[in-house]
Amino acid sequence: MILKKVLFPILFLILLSSCDSDDLSVKKYKEYTNKGFEFFNKKEYDSAFVYFEKSKSFSSKTNKDNTIVFPILMISDIQRIKNDYHGCEESLTEALKYVDKKTDISYLTFIYNNFALSYSEQADYEEALKYYNLSLKIASDDLSKLIIKNNIAYNLLKQNKFYDAKNILEPIKNNDSLKKNPYELARVLDNLGYAKFKLNDKSAIDDLIKAKKNRAENNDDIGLTATSMHLAEYYENSDNNLAKTYALKAFKYASKVENPDDKLEALQYLTRVSLGEESKKYALKSFLLNDSIKTVKQQAKNQFAKIKYDSKKAIEESQKQKQLKEYFFIGIILLCGFGILFYYRIKKKNKRKIKETVYHTETRISKKLHDELANDVHNAIAFAETQDLENPINKETLLENLDTIYIRARNISSENKDIDTGENYLEKLKVMIASYNSNSTNVILNTASFDDKNISKEIKITIYRVLQELMVNMKKHSHCSIVSIGFKSNKKAIEINYSDNGIGSANLLNLKNGLQNVENRIFSINGTINFDTASDKGFKVKIGIPK
Repeated sequence: MILKKVLFPILFLILLSSCDSDDLSVKKYKEYTNKGFEFFNKKEYDSAFVYFEKSKSFSSKTNKDNTIVFPILMISDIQRIKNDYHGCEESLTEALKYVDKKTDISYLTFIYNNFALSYSEQADYEEALKYYNLSLKIASDDLSKLIIKNNIAYNLLKQNKFYDAKNILEPIKNNDSLKKNPYELARVLDNLGYAKFKLNDKSAIDDLIKAKKNRAENNDDIGLTATSMHLAEYYENSDNNLAKTYALKAFKYASKVENPDDKLEALQYLTRVSLGEESKKYALKSFLLNDSIKTVKQQAKNQFAKIKYDSKKAIEESQKQKQLKEYFFIGIILLCGFGILFYYRIKKKNKRKIKETVYHTETRISKKLHDELANDVHNAIAFAETQDLENPINKETLLENLDTIYIRARNISSENKDIDTGENYLEKLKVMIASYNSNSTNVILNTASFDDKNISKEIKITIYRVLQELMVNMKKHSHCSIVSIGFKSNKKAIEINYSDNGIGSANLLNLKNGLQNVENRIFSINGTINFDTASDKGFKVKIGIPK
């Protein structure tokens, strides 16, 4: 049992520090990477694999600063630890696709070293050596180079090239960088002691004992498993009981760290050095464990494949939900934008209509003043200048003319004066409508369902002016005997129905043009208006006003 080493103690901090990005997915990437690293340190590899898969998926969206490389390397190492060497090589090959001139050299060092470890475990020692040499060539610090050299020596020991392994390890065991790192020093001493033992070098026991002491002081149970097996082999020919004792210690340490391969190696050794029933007992345990290991390895491969698939689907679903939310918010923003645009267009249009209404109203007043009132005043002045006012008849005629002028002026003032929209609004409205009653025209007004208390000042003024203009239009053009005005009201809208039995009009377009002010006023408060008329069939108007 020869201990190998991956460069994680040095690489973890380097790789994590290189994963700094300003991308939107950085928060999730860091969260999942740290979680995966936490599970990895606790040797909960299945959970670590899940989180590194998630981390990889988030970084792959933009891959800013090559952040995707780190989770792929962690995934590859978990696959190697779980003996999924094919999966490990696939992951390392994937990582190489993202390596460029800007990539931290520690990434490549790790990739080549892990390739080598994977090939070495599959007994492809020549390919393993090729990648160890590539890793050694680009290693950036002294300790990393020493670790790789130790791994090369391990590769040689597996090929029984003990002399070559010793020649690599002997010169480096006293290196200052190793002395500062007891874990790495113990690995070098253990492998060197094993190589010397195979070469019958008596100093082998010194190196093995130093490695054992070092590892015991640092509670390195994984390392103690390897050293115990080496000591068992060392004492096999000289002290069988001591050899079995060390083999049992190796089995205990391997059980503690849950390493089934090392447990199997210890059981197989105990089977070989034991006799009779004891040997059979160890043999049966090793057979059962071997079958269990094969099953577990296959399950691990299948499990990793399933985790990859599930993780990919989960991330895809998460991204899909995120996209849907983004589309929803974009839709809301666009809808609000169109709504605001529509509102301001309507508002602008209504302002234009209000201006048109004001203009037409002013024009109408001006026309009345010019065509009606001014003519009456001019006629009265001419009459006064040309007629004998001493004559009682002429005097009476002038007074009648002046009275007519007064009435006209009062009516114009009444039509355009400020409207009382307070408590007396409804009464004022009724008075205005009633003023159009005459001997020939009967005006019927129904305001029973009209509640003016809960409507705005603007709507009150509009209703007043619209009905006033309809009444003026009726008096000028309708020649009707009956006018009916009715109100209907609910929580959302007010409905006004006007109808008369006058002569109507065959040309609705001309009629609407004549009542343009009415239409503009209604549209300015987002209301609706419909005209209905025909020759000799009267005139009807239906108005809807939202509250």
